[in-house]
Amino acid sequence: MASDEYKEDSFGPIDNEYIFYTTEGFTQAPNGEDIENCQLLGRAYGEDKHSALQNLMKENPWIVRNDYNPSKISCEKLSSDT
Repeated sequence: MASDEYKEDSFGPIDNEYIFYTTEGFTQAPNGEDIENCQLLGRAYGEDKHSALQNLMKENPWIVRNDYNPSKISCEKLSSDT
């Protein structure tokens, strides 16, 4: 099964969970120094990474309102192993 495909159980399809992050923006350390690192945007479910990104954007409108560029958002599929 390809990594972007979804699984099925006796109840039907099971969506995959993805975590989304970007290198846009920065974090500020307690001493006031700017730190360049990744910004965690959230998690979302979808049949594949594209549908999960659509769900993330729909559920978190603040991402677009704060000018994060969807083309610069990265994602990783979270393991479904239990």
